[in-house]
Amino acid sequence: MTVRCAGAWVRKGESNALLRRASELDAEIVLMDAGKVCGVDHLDSAVFHARRAFERGTNASNTLGMEVILYASGERQISKAKKKMGLHQETENVALVVLGPEDADVDKVLHDLELERDDALLRCSLEKGKAFGVDRNELETVGEEMLTDLVLEKVAFVEILKR
Repeated sequence: MTVRCAGAWVRKGESNALLRRASELDAEIVLMDAGKVCGVDHLDSAVFHARRAFERGTNASNTLGMEVILYASGERQISKAKKKMGLHQETENVALVVLGPEDADVDKVLHDLELERDDALLRCSLEKGKAFGVDRNELETVGEEMLTDLVLEKVAFVEILKR
């Protein structure tokens, strides 16, 4: 499964207006703080686990979008997930994931939301890994080159934490 996603810039203080515009679109999209997204694989894994949770009836939230944020955060509580991955007034870069419809065009969604695409904002970095919650001990144990894998492990672990 390939997730249709993009990174984009948003002006500080515009996150509420962006969320409002997003809610008015026909496409089902998820917006997250790109400052804690460690690559496209991170988003892909979160969408995979969220969809599977809905299929199995183990979802913790009422919407697929919120379930994606829950998994992407690596947290088991929705309130913590929103605080960690959600947009806030200081947000300047956004990760956008298009969940549906199948024929939705990411570039059209970005245009409709008046966002400037920059997929480099989704790249994993040590700074993002630390902001996400990967600690020094984990990095020392497996090495910085395994940072993405550590994040993916935390995403997958949400399923166990929810039980």
